[in-house]
Amino acid sequence: MKKIFKYELKRLIFNKIFFVLLMTTILYSYQILKKDIIVGIAYTAPFSAWSYGMYLARVLPLLLITLIFFITFLYSKDEEQVKQLTFATPVNPLKYGIIKGLTIVVGYIIISLFVIVISLLFYGVIFHFYKFTDFIIPSLITLIPALFFIFGAGLLIGSIHPNMLYVLIIFVLLIGFLPLPTTVDLYGGQTFSTYPLTLPVGPDGEPPFTLPASFLLGKVFFIVIGAAMIFFGIKGYANNQEKI
Repeated sequence: MKKIFKYELKRLIFNKIFFVLLMTTILYSYQILKKDIIVGIAYTAPFSAWSYGMYLARVLPLLLITLIFFITFLYSKDEEQVKQLTFATPVNPLKYGIIKGLTIVVGYIIISLFVIVISLLFYGVIFHFYKFTDFIIPSLITLIPALFFIFGAGLLIGSIHPNMLYVLIIFVLLIGFLPLPTTVDLYGGQTFSTYPLTLPVGPDGEPPFTLPASFLLGKVFFIVIGAAMIFFGIKGYANNQEKI
């Protein structure tokens, strides 16, 4: 199974589309930092946890679209040829589906790490700011719940009909423009840009980075629902392979 995982990961990473998506994400991330985050969010410093959370929230739709594109690879013509070779060996379809899912997650993590690294370089070079531990919580709270939810939705929808994944891409784009309540603020942009304005300013001139309970409960909801969809999505993918 390790050999299959390494093979699948190489197929994903050494893919022209992966490189194009990576470069597009890096360039877009830099533009967000240069044009929007450099002035700070909600009257906070550009290197505050609030501004950093907003930075990730702005880049997140592109990351999630990249994630969905990775899921579409499961149903490509090249994938059909590889499956014929793979299932010529005694490979359990469910285990194979899990390996494919892990490969996609690793691909998402790799591109997310580039988004984080480019921001750390930006803060270090422009502001000489290196207290990067302040960014851990906004990174986790922004990237992980969205990964679970959209990955699960993509797997579940793809197992029903692959073409519906393109509808999911439109959904990912649209929700970034909707004034969603805090509880269902998947990206966090609404919260990061408005909630600091309701908080008292601390001794350092910044509002403390304390997130509303409804926002945190919403993130837990996205993780739980996402995990359930991942389970059924992987099972659906495995069942489809058994029928081939």
